[in-house]
Amino acid sequence: MLGTQTAGFDSDPVMNVPGNKTVLCVSWNPSLASTREMLLTQAGYTVISALGPEKAASLCRAEADLLVLGHSVPRDRKQAVIECFREHSKAPILSLLTVGQAKLSSADFEVQAHDPAGFVQAVKTILMRPANPHT
Repeated sequence: MLGTQTAGFDSDPVMNVPGNKTVLCVSWNPSLASTREMLLTQAGYTVISALGPEKAASLCRAEADLLVLGHSVPRDRKQAVIECFREHSKAPILSLLTVGQAKLSSADFEVQAHDPAGFVQAVKTILMRPANPHT
């Protein structure tokens, strides 16, 4: 597994073209889930939203290029979703954090959840990275 990293924001957003990428977003908060889905859809991504524990459990095996775990998801549930996702996928995992929230070592990346533009840029940056040849 990759080491935990903070997603960078140094690339030009105009040059970031999604290219038919699918993002699986897991959240426990309906309004945050809707906002993230809207932001990512506007940026050109296909979004699969899993709202709440039942949907997260049923969709954690979905084919996705990136798994995003919202900060509203309890830490133990984040870990369970990651374990389920990792059973079939080596795609990167982004954990959204609030100020003071502890990093999740099993997530590949984390970013502060308070900045919508920063969130979208983090997704673009992560998905533009070359695939790890060791995965």
